[in-house]
Amino acid sequence: MKTQQELLAMASAMLMLSACGNYGLTNADREFFDRKHDMLTAVWTEPFGYDEVRSNNAPKGPFLGNGDVGVVCHTTPNGQTMQLSKVDFVTDGWNDWAGDGAAAIGVGGVNIRVDDSTATGFRYEMDQLQTELRMATGTVRPVQMTTWMSVNDNYIVTELRTEASAPLTVNVETYASDASERYAVTADVRDGIAQVTRRTRADEGMRWVSQVGVSTCVLGSASASGIVKPGRVSTTFLLTDDHPVYVVAYVSGGGTDDNARLDEAYKALEACDTGSIKKLKQEKAGWWEEMWTRSYVETNDSLLDRHYLSSIYLMASAHNGHTPACGGMYGVWNMEDDMMYHGDIHLNYNSQAGFYSMFSANRPELSLSYFDFLERMIPEGRRRAREEMGQVHPSLQGKSCRGLLFPVSALGIGSFYGSYWQQTVDAPLNVPLFCWYYEYTGDTDFLRTRAYPFLRECGDFYEDYLQKEDHGNSYRYCITTGAHEGSWDLNPSSDLAFVELTFDRLLRYSEVLGVDADRRALWQDILSHLPEYKVIMPTMEPNQGLPVYAKNEAGWDLPAHLIQMHPVYPCEVLNLHSDSTALQIARNTIYYYGVSNRGFTETMNELGLSAFVMGARVSFSPEILVDKMKVLIGRAGKNFLIRDGHHCLEKTAVVETVNSMMLQSVDSVLHLFPCWTPTPASFTRLRAKGAFIVSAGYDGKEVTTLQIKSELGNECRLHNPWPGRNVSVTENGKSVSLEHKDGIYTFRTKKGGIYDVTPM
Repeated sequence: MKTQQELLAMASAMLMLSACGNYGLTNADREFFDRKHDMLTAVWTEPFGYDEVRSNNAPKGPFLGNGDVGVVCHTTPNGQTMQLSKVDFVTDGWNDWAGDGAAAIGVGGVNIRVDDSTATGFRYEMDQLQTELRMATGTVRPVQMTTWMSVNDNYIVTELRTEASAPLTVNVETYASDASERYAVTADVRDGIAQVTRRTRADEGMRWVSQVGVSTCVLGSASASGIVKPGRVSTTFLLTDDHPVYVVAYVSGGGTDDNARLDEAYKALEACDTGSIKKLKQEKAGWWEEMWTRSYVETNDSLLDRHYLSSIYLMASAHNGHTPACGGMYGVWNMEDDMMYHGDIHLNYNSQAGFYSMFSANRPELSLSYFDFLERMIPEGRRRAREEMGQVHPSLQGKSCRGLLFPVSALGIGSFYGSYWQQTVDAPLNVPLFCWYYEYTGDTDFLRTRAYPFLRECGDFYEDYLQKEDHGNSYRYCITTGAHEGSWDLNPSSDLAFVELTFDRLLRYSEVLGVDADRRALWQDILSHLPEYKVIMPTMEPNQGLPVYAKNEAGWDLPAHLIQMHPVYPCEVLNLHSDSTALQIARNTIYYYGVSNRGFTETMNELGLSAFVMGARVSFSPEILVDKMKVLIGRAGKNFLIRDGHHCLEKTAVVETVNSMMLQSVDSVLHLFPCWTPTPASFTRLRAKGAFIVSAGYDGKEVTTLQIKSELGNECRLHNPWPGRNVSVTENGKSVSLEHKDGIYTFRTKKGGIYDVTPM
């Protein structure tokens, strides 16, 4: 049987082939990214110290990541410190306002300092396209440092060069964080390799102990190392102008088996030479070139393009096949011991949103570590549903359910902590992600072994949790739960949408898989008797005087979040094919909360970027969406991240917003530029449901080019991009037979076929 790591590698390789396929890496790809290079390079012209970049949430300084290890740098005029974190270095027994239990903590780092007088000329660059950090020291004799990470293991390499004729002394300090005495540190030197460790608490009652190690060596110059104090090793060498010197760090350990794996790190560094470093760098460059060119868009707006592409960098740095555990809201950048929310996977939207964009952006395998985490939590989620319903709300005392009950917070190593905040949706919030992986890739094995079993667990829960009551001349299935943190609501539209999505997909998928025929009657009955979403007139000023959706059946109207628009996204049960009245009320609601009450940019900034996806999915004003997104993007820090003091990866939802403005898959029908401004734009290799890879151009008035690749040979359904005109489809210059009804063109495809679509 193949290991999960082998399966992940296979999935990544297959997706790489299918994503590039017959498209290859074209001159157009290269030209596009050549134009974006300067845009994706952040620049600092003054040194920035630890106090300037210290953060217990999103990174504030220049950063790197490889899905396992994170790097955030700070500087002095004559050197830099690479602060390190590891995604599975997690302590037990942390206690703060967010709860008791697991928490991600910092590792330590590597400081490189040039022994020379300071001068002008300091410059630091974070080149996201090349995934490098470059520094020119502000010293009399400047030194250039280039730092990068390997993608399939945990090397962090800094190449140092100088044009100074006289030798320069360089000091390297390898350290384990001593921010807290609760965590033991060690230091050692082994055959010239510096090694330090940090260890989590081993007190009585700790469910595990974790150790992490940082090891460094110097290539290209003789060096001398010595222990400075516990947890710190100092290494010195001479740098001359005749050749570069490499400082190579390796991060090891983590997990729950109390092992820093220093022998592994020692062997990895002992085997290093300039040839192996060159190979690692080539592998890194190839991996990122392929990752960048999976898909991209051209909005012709530099600010929007920058944040879109920077979000791809953030996603791929935080989540990829090289990870022993899934990262949380802050990805792999848990640099401090007091991370907000323990550096957790926040399950009532925030962490899920960090994965929203991966499917349409043609990078679905980046989400696999998240599914691994969810499946590890199923046994505990079942126990909680049976035994802990009363902890959700006093009214549920004594109630027991099948299926899954997740709290709000968890760590990716497989540990829940904290309370439920009166919400029962934390497990079903993941139903869309499971659905999307199958629907965008067509992977029926994933559907059979992973998606459908998880959905059935959520269906089991709802079967037991919903209350059937008389209603008019019939009956309905009601849900009482927290629509938002701390509330307790009858029939909130947010939760009703997850009920509808869960049973809709259980019905659909059970037929695809040929299972659970005996359960379909109940599932259909629930779907046919769900309450309607409550519609009210807005109560807060300002408003347009138009009806909006309330947050619950009682008419709760608090302009803080657009949670009542979960039916639009991520549930997609209210969409472009819905009743026109429902769509207009959705637009009214988005305007009321997002524009009139400044939710897009002020009161709901925490949820704001997902709200933009909601707007795109109902064809809300594209001009307003772009304008408000740019307001948020304009607040980004020097490292291009939008920071609100709490969140991080959910801000990548701008990618799904733009993708949805340019391409939507609605009930298996492709819609081209359904919500774009009257300005030229294009997209290349976006992924659509049905395993289609789509590229298209738009001149501000109509679609100018359209090409569709069919990965699996599914039937393709296309909403006519040229209303009032007929459509022609060709494959290799040969005409393809079409069916046409109600503005939708349908044609059969071949596996691997590429289809050009033009107006007639």
